[in-house]
Amino acid sequence: MNLLKYLLPCALAACSYAASMSAAQDFSSTTEARESDVKALADFVKSKGAITIQEKGGNLMLSGDIRSEFEHMRSKTNGHNLRGNNSNWERAGDKHPPFPTNAFDIEVNIMMDYKADRSWGKIQLQFDNPAGIRAQDHEAYKYDFVSERNTLFGSGKYSNLVLRKAYLGYNVCECGTSRFDVEVGRRRLYDVFDSKVQFYSFGDALTLKYANSFENMMDFSVKAAAFVVNQNVNHFGYVGEADFMNLGDDGIDLKYSFINWTKDGHNQWHKKGGLGSEFRISQVLLAYNFSPDFVRYRTQVYGAYLFNHNAKSVKKFHHKKAREAFYAGFKMGEIKRQNDWALDVNYQWVQAQAVPENDIRGIGRDNPKNISIYKRTSCGYANYKGYSIDLLYALTDNLTFDMKFDRVHQCNKRIGGKHRAYWIEIDAIYAF
Repeated sequence: MNLLKYLLPCALAACSYAASMSAAQDFSSTTEARESDVKALADFVKSKGAITIQEKGGNLMLSGDIRSEFEHMRSKTNGHNLRGNNSNWERAGDKHPPFPTNAFDIEVNIMMDYKADRSWGKIQLQFDNPAGIRAQDHEAYKYDFVSERNTLFGSGKYSNLVLRKAYLGYNVCECGTSRFDVEVGRRRLYDVFDSKVQFYSFGDALTLKYANSFENMMDFSVKAAAFVVNQNVNHFGYVGEADFMNLGDDGIDLKYSFINWTKDGHNQWHKKGGLGSEFRISQVLLAYNFSPDFVRYRTQVYGAYLFNHNAKSVKKFHHKKAREAFYAGFKMGEIKRQNDWALDVNYQWVQAQAVPENDIRGIGRDNPKNISIYKRTSCGYANYKGYSIDLLYALTDNLTFDMKFDRVHQCNKRIGGKHRAYWIEIDAIYAF
């Protein structure tokens, strides 16, 4: 981990040094060389486009899914509604449009995978477009009462294109049951590291992976990454995970992960010592996989404990270090073909300083205005306890329905006040 802590900054420093040496050369010759390099790169990329898939010597796979999503949401903080026409924002004279209690989304994911002998690349483009009336329509007329009263606001939004994944990989070596891979690019941290309540952030990262299998003992792997948090102020994060799977061939999995979000020095607003990045989090996850002879369907029970080593005892949190979290649950079933089903039920308990706000993957508190907990009267996103029930059913080999119910309460009512919320979500997913 110490090596990874300096790997990415050192690489950036090397690039900076090379750039400064180039600047010392004759300007005209440097410009000519750059134009030549750009042309050579363009010719290389163009030449690849003129080769058939068969001639490339690899396999190109195209897949995707179409989703129609419905959510029903209700939430209250200190007895006041956060959503709907009778919400607390409206009664307080807030000009912001009401937040929906019923939300509809249309989403499309396009995935492209290319695999050669020792290298690979993956791209995922995500289009996630909320349906119906949008706040942007309201803002255009916010200073014109006549227009606000008479204009039909809507219908639908047609933006939100996201580069969900874009990374490439190379197999450095493979010997027997062991292999070592290097990957670089973008994806969610939870695509690599395992947690129900963290790793939601995008990891624009350099990732190293090593895996080996020891007969009758375990399948072992270790993954580590250095990722960009904020390039404006040289803020980088570091994360690693060690997995010990199927210990002793008894179906026991043990995983330990550590992530470092801390920032030494000033942030981009020239502030130092902010609580928002004071997170060094350890997580221990233990799971047991039942034998098929004991349970007909694939079944696992799991639980994890998280601890933030950098939590601060400050007035905002009543001079307490609210730095712990845990979750526990079980999952049963697996989706492969028509009439298959899968169920995941879990309970989550997350204190206010256990996970960074931008990295919460769990249920979370409903916070429609996206106000940070570090604002004086805000409830934030963490500081919650609740449960989640997620059921998937495959109506056909391609069409799956995902039905989910989440319910949360505040973990500590002294931080952000009393809070309760629930969500019902139904998704129709057509995969191709």
